[in-house]
Amino acid sequence: MVKALVTGGAGFIGSNLVISLVEKGYQVTVVDDLSMGVKANLATVADQIEFHEHDVCDHEFMHSILDEDFDYIYYLAAIASVADSVERPYETHQVNQESVVDTLEYLRVKGYQPKKFLFTSSAAVYGNYPELPKREDSRVQPLTPYAVDKYASERFTIDYGDLYGLSTVAVRFFNVFGPRQNPNSPYSGVLSIVTNCLL
Repeated sequence: MVKALVTGGAGFIGSNLVISLVEKGYQVTVVDDLSMGVKANLATVADQIEFHEHDVCDHEFMHSILDEDFDYIYYLAAIASVADSVERPYETHQVNQESVVDTLEYLRVKGYQPKKFLFTSSAAVYGNYPELPKREDSRVQPLTPYAVDKYASERFTIDYGDLYGLSTVAVRFFNVFGPRQNPNSPYSGVLSIVTNCLL
């Protein structure tokens, strides 16, 4: 059976991914401290996954999880708040960058070769640079600790692939929406703005 690890798997995006992987027959392990996500997002697959309510910054714990040698690792864990990163830059840095680098380094040192390590970044890396449309090769201008950490983690992810042969990819999300999204979140984008205007 294909084994997948999803960090941040109880969040809006993570829970949709977890459910999709379970439907494909994957054996899924989720690590989420529930600071941003909710366990109810995984209610439909709760008896089909291994769930750990834990902080990805606990390196010893994460190493013990990584020792299960997963086929796929989806790194969605983050403090996904620009405002939080401005108020608590060091704490958010620990989650949004340090934990990512620690995971990549542990995979390298142990010689683990997942089929894919996927890191999820953010359109925040573009800052306020006016060029449109945004493309992967567009200029980046990270203006907040959140954006800096996301961009640095992208680079670490890609560089660990280039330098050490890990199969890695970094993706940037733009205005995502869908089931289990919190409509009251300031990060729910244009959908919640339009919905509120219609009510």
